[in-house]
Amino acid sequence: MTSKERVLTAINHEEPDKVPIDSWIAPEVAEKLIQLLDVDTSGDSFALAKRLGNDLLYRAVGFCEGFGTVYDDSKKIDDNLWEDALGIKWRKQDQEYGSYCEMVEHPLEDIRKWDSYTWPDPLTISGDGLEENRRLIERDGKEYGIIGAVACTMLEGAWYLRGLENFLMDLADNLDFVEELLDNTMEHSLILSRELLHMGVDIIWWGDDFSMDAGPLLNPELFHRLLVPRYAYMVQEAKKVDKNVKIAFHSDGNIEWALDGLIEAGVDIINPLQPDVNDSQAVKKRYGDKLTIWGNVDTRRIMSHGSVTDVIEEVKKVIRILSPGGGHLFCSNHTIQSTPRALENTIAFYWAAHNFRDYPINIGKGSKPAKVTRVV
Repeated sequence: MTSKERVLTAINHEEPDKVPIDSWIAPEVAEKLIQLLDVDTSGDSFALAKRLGNDLLYRAVGFCEGFGTVYDDSKKIDDNLWEDALGIKWRKQDQEYGSYCEMVEHPLEDIRKWDSYTWPDPLTISGDGLEENRRLIERDGKEYGIIGAVACTMLEGAWYLRGLENFLMDLADNLDFVEELLDNTMEHSLILSRELLHMGVDIIWWGDDFSMDAGPLLNPELFHRLLVPRYAYMVQEAKKVDKNVKIAFHSDGNIEWALDGLIEAGVDIINPLQPDVNDSQAVKKRYGDKLTIWGNVDTRRIMSHGSVTDVIEEVKKVIRILSPGGGHLFCSNHTIQSTPRALENTIAFYWAAHNFRDYPINIGKGSKPAKVTRVV
């Protein structure tokens, strides 16, 4: 099978030849892999993903592009301060083994600015990303599964503009404003999604982190009142462009409480089903014929701090639980962060994935860990 055939078979809840593979890797870790494997990325930004054997390719657009602002010198406005096209200001925080970026100012912190806020044209400010998607589909769309990624879709876009604390207060005492703001962020993401669908993506990926480890970020009643109907509308609009497109949705945290609502809205694929706060086996048993699970190797503990053996056993466990019957896109739970264990564990992740992903899945619970001396 080609990677595309493999992905399409899996998300239609049938068993392909192999479990489709994907991963999220921090830039610092990716750069080490590029050097180690001698990958030439000068003419193809997806060269590392292809070298590692990924079956899915994507380049995100929309509100989530803000996280790359700190790598764009044209957007730097002061020492360690960048501003994106939406008016959100960012800074970069270095740490021992890598770095991360964070928002420091929000254009709608003062609600009095709402009436005068000018919404930028999403097709313009995401023009570079859309063009990269267009080239990706032209070059690789017949071979690979292509995701149209418009993550940080609506709820997150809203609080990025307003500030999280302000937005949570709005949920308590200013719901009319919240609904208007959500309608705007929804439309922003819909415009980009339609554009990607017209290009010919296989999957549309939306996402909002509406949950935490302990449970919902917002009252579940508000989730069903504010978010589910809007997600359903977005699915309806997407299906007008491509009736066969599959809808993927991302939320970190404990999301088992929200799965029925997402299915009601029309979601087909859930990412990542964070393994340390969700019961993967129970979700597969209950929703396996309705939801494809895109995940969920533990990055918080195993990939960041575990041994090679820990990683191999985690990969085997995830495939054993989630892959039978199809409906599984194998992936890390989130970004593999830059830690002292990251490079070796990422290599072990791929070694194990490629060695245990063949159908039919036959991984015994008591099988002994493989003894790995070289993984590339």
